[in-house]
Amino acid sequence: MKKIFSFILTLLITFLPVFNINNLSFADSEPNLTAEYAVLMDYETGQVLYSKNGYNKLYPASTTKAWTAYVVLKHVSDLNQVVEIKDLPIVDGSSMYLKEGEAFTVKELLDALLIHSSNDVAMVLAKYVGGSVENFVNMMNNEAKAIGAKNTHFNNPHGLPDENHYTTAYDMALMARKAMDNDIFRDIVKTKSVKYPATEAYPYERYFENTNQFLTSRSKMDYKGQQIDIKYDVVDGIKTGYTDAAGKCLLSTGIKNNIRVISAVFKSTVNDLYLDSRTLLDYGFDNFYVETIVDKNEFIKDKKVFLSKEKKLTYQPETNYSVVLPNNSKADDYSIKTKLDNVKLPINKGDKVGTLEVYKNNKLEKSIDLVAKNDVTSVFSSLAKNKFLYNVLKVLLLIAILIFIVLFIRKGKKRNKKKNKQDYERKNRKQEQYVNLEKKTGHKKRNASIAFNTFYL
Repeated sequence: MKKIFSFILTLLITFLPVFNINNLSFADSEPNLTAEYAVLMDYETGQVLYSKNGYNKLYPASTTKAWTAYVVLKHVSDLNQVVEIKDLPIVDGSSMYLKEGEAFTVKELLDALLIHSSNDVAMVLAKYVGGSVENFVNMMNNEAKAIGAKNTHFNNPHGLPDENHYTTAYDMALMARKAMDNDIFRDIVKTKSVKYPATEAYPYERYFENTNQFLTSRSKMDYKGQQIDIKYDVVDGIKTGYTDAAGKCLLSTGIKNNIRVISAVFKSTVNDLYLDSRTLLDYGFDNFYVETIVDKNEFIKDKKVFLSKEKKLTYQPETNYSVVLPNNSKADDYSIKTKLDNVKLPINKGDKVGTLEVYKNNKLEKSIDLVAKNDVTSVFSSLAKNKFLYNVLKVLLLIAILIFIVLFIRKGKKRNKKKNKQDYERKNRKQEQYVNLEKKTGHKKRNASIAFNTFYL
């Protein structure tokens, strides 16, 4: 009986946690989304933290305009340039209601593009920057390919339905991350509203509120069994989108718990778009952290450089390197190794002088260029700039060479004289030895002859 009881008790201890619902950790479970496509990306590292059909083809709708704005910002240095509105294209959808004869700066048009999602503005900017809409679209595609968005093809600058206008959730997250590197873009997409004074062609003030409800909504939604505000203070961008073919779309970014993430949600519903996006954002905030493996400002080293004016080379990694880890893990399996190149003077500030290798479990994961923080020049190069000192140095060097030659010749003569003397002495010794031997041999022969003659007498 005791054995049976013990067996039952063991089973209970073993399997009880499985049936104890209160012990389940829903925080660590992956998000359950209505959207057909979604990606959550860490902003700092570009690491994908969650994906649902993230690499499948989809229609981006007006999220396209995030990349339109990026291309404009990259190719227009002065945003105060004035664009005259003429030859307006006919385009459906949201509009700034531009009129012939109006004029706006590039910055004002970018505001309307990103805040109000104006399709007419997208066409005007495309023509202004690219010379033609077609050429601008080619620029968009080239820039996308350059950052690794290889499954994207744009066919217009606004995102209205087109079979040849497609992307993936991953590619859009990648492009959103790149666009957020631009400070002007970042400032615009977090702006809650914008207004334009009346013009002669349009005698009414234009006021537009940001289409991103994370920034502006005064409504609530059901989130984890509670009614909460749709407006989410940690969110600071970036772009909405909608067509019948694309469904409800939203690119979002925010920072919380020292981690910034980007969510890309596509083909969701009216009721679930912000729920899906909030769920995805919070999943990143609550379950991951960023660990800096290489901090370039803390990894500054010196190397002595012989015969240099500066005496040493100061160098550091060109970039930081960070990884995203689950909250319950540590970066103990990372190590770094420094490899410096052979020093060849001169070295200019910013030159590559070596490589910093990052290893995970003894496997190379990342190589970072080591760059010079200072100029390093030869002592001789500084002297060359001073003509007087340079000429003096040349004279001294010439004298040193002449002295060396003279000493070399004198040493050679001494060596030859010594050799001749040694040869002479060695010859004399051999001659003396020969004479002595001859004398000795001749004496023996003479004694032998006398003895022979005496024997026969």
